Amino acid sequence: MAQKEYIQLAPTRQRLAFSLVSSSRSSLWLGKDHLLLVDTEGYTETYKRFYFRDIQAFILRKTVRMTVLLIITGLFVALFGFCALAIKDEVGKWVFGILTGVVAIPFLLNLFYGPTCSCQLRTAVQTEELPSISRVRRARKILARLRPLIVEAQGQLTPEEIAARMRTTAGVTPTEVGTPPVTRPLDSPPQASG
Repeated sequence: MAQKEYIQLAPTRQRLAFSLVSSSRSSLWLGKDHLLLVDTEGYTETYKRFYFRDIQAFILRKTVRMTVLLIITGLFVALFGFCALAIKDEVGKWVFGILTGVVAIPFLLNLFYGPTCSCQLRTAVQTEELPSISRVRRARKILARLRPLIVEAQGQLTPEEIAARMRTTAGVTPTEVGTPPVTRPLDSPPQASG
C-alpha cells in the first residue's frame, strides 16, 4: 500500500473575502520535509512550501472573534427564547423554540472549540498568514506535531548556546559579561578623563 505524500494538518477554512462572487479557502498540509499551504480562489489554486529547515517561528495571537460570536449568537438565543416563553400562541412558541435551538447550535459549538487565534509562519524572507489554524487548541496540537520535525531538520541549541548567541546579538563580548555597567546619576554630566 502506497504511503500518502501529504497529510492534512488543519481543515480547509474559508478566508474572509470582500467579493460575494468568489470564495477563497485555505488549508495546511504536512509533507515529508515541508509544510504546504494551499489557497484556493474560484478555480485557481496557489501552493506555498515552507521547508522545516527554513521555518524560524510560528506566531500565535488570541483574537476576539470567539467573544464576538458568543455575544451575537447569545443575544439571538436570549431573544428567541424570551419570545418563545412570552408568546401565548402555540404555533409561535414552536417557531421561536425551533429558532432558539437553531441559533443555540453555533453558540454551543463556539464554546466547545474554544478561544480563537490568528497564526503566522515566519521564515527569513516572509511572514505568511495561516488562516486554517484559527483555534488555540488546534494550533497547540499542530505545533506539538511539527516541533520534532523542525528540530530534526534544524538541530537544537543548548541553553548555553542560546545565551551565547543572545550576547553576540546584543553586541556584548564574553569579556564584558563579568564587568558591571558604569552608572552615573541622570542629572550629572559625564566626567572627562585626563
